[in-house]
Amino acid sequence: MIRSLRTGVSGLKSHQVRMDVISNNIANVNTTAFKRGRAAFNELFGQTLLGVGRTAGGRGINPAYVGLGVAVGSIDVNFAQGALENTGVATDLGLNGDGFFVVRGGDRLYLTRAGNFTVNRFGELVTNTGLQVQGWAFDENGQLRSAALQDVRIPLNATAPPKRTENIYIRGNLSAEAAIGDSMNVSTIVYDAQGRTYTLIIRFTKTNTNEWQWEVLDANSNPILDSSGNPQSGTLSFNNDGTLDLDSDPTTYPDAGTLNIPFEWDIDGDSTFETFTLNLAGDDAAMTQFAGSTTAMVRNQDGVPPGSLVGFSINQEGIVELNFSNGQQQRLYQIVLGMVNNPNGLQQEGDNLWSLTSASGDLMLGRAGAEMNRTVIVAGTLEMSNVDLATEFTDMIVTQRGYQASARIITTSDEMLQELVQLKR
Repeated sequence: MIRSLRTGVSGLKSHQVRMDVISNNIANVNTTAFKRGRAAFNELFGQTLLGVGRTAGGRGINPAYVGLGVAVGSIDVNFAQGALENTGVATDLGLNGDGFFVVRGGDRLYLTRAGNFTVNRFGELVTNTGLQVQGWAFDENGQLRSAALQDVRIPLNATAPPKRTENIYIRGNLSAEAAIGDSMNVSTIVYDAQGRTYTLIIRFTKTNTNEWQWEVLDANSNPILDSSGNPQSGTLSFNNDGTLDLDSDPTTYPDAGTLNIPFEWDIDGDSTFETFTLNLAGDDAAMTQFAGSTTAMVRNQDGVPPGSLVGFSINQEGIVELNFSNGQQQRLYQIVLGMVNNPNGLQQEGDNLWSLTSASGDLMLGRAGAEMNRTVIVAGTLEMSNVDLATEFTDMIVTQRGYQASARIITTSDEMLQELVQLKR
């Protein structure tokens, strides 16, 4: 009967631990990316009363033993995906799939699924406890350098350099109904190497049935002179069907290919002539001469002014990209994800952090959508706790009944001992 008392005590202790685990789950029902725990019980090996043997008649005897109760065998973590909640905060990152964010605290690396990150005063992307989020950096050519982890840092005072205009793309129609001698202008803003703006005018004048003369003018409609001091102009020829003549034979059409016309311009007045190119035909389209309205216009030019930082974005692959006021974008980092073979072997460190142990296995690094092709990073969301209150309250009831039954073992054993003591009065 003393043994049954001990068995009852083991049941009380084990169910108390299970209640502690359930209470922790319920307490963290609103904790970002919390993963619910589960207490698993093991029976305690007891005293063997009868071993395996044989009777005189040769028949086998089954073993018999009395158990010594129950113990907590393990407290496992359920790493099932939690629902994603929209927050609208650009630095909130939710993981949809396997893996962890990798963060650094001093010389140690930690894992976390809680993506409620912020940008500190140094521009670093950090956790709510100040640990730096890790990533791989892009070089100046836009190639990812995956040799060493780096702190993800967003330069809040970043600027985008200007780019001189090199190509001017002109598309549209020159009316076939225009009279010889009619002209029309198209204009655009172009940029020098320092991002200063200038106005370029391209004038088209009809000189024959299927011919137009082009010339380049400055903002004051003065001819732009080349390095030899000569005005720059040329002739556009069209085929009989109104398409651009690229093979010098107007009877064969349509013609495939491109038409790039270079010209020189001392755009900033420093006596150095830069080369510009008028693109009038390309793989997308070409200028035409059809009846109807004249619609020719500059569709695009490849120069940009200097730009200031207007924000940043993080895509589903975890690429951190700066956005500038001149429309340019710059890739800085790709956020690294970590994975281990045995997540339940990770050591809980508090603050939603996990650290490696010998049981977890080595840390494997990868990228969302690449090495971890079933995982995406969703900006503006946070992963919620995967605790289900209905399940927890049901487990609580079961645990409470188990605790009561274990307590009843103790009271019943006590009553039996009391009867034994009272045999001699």
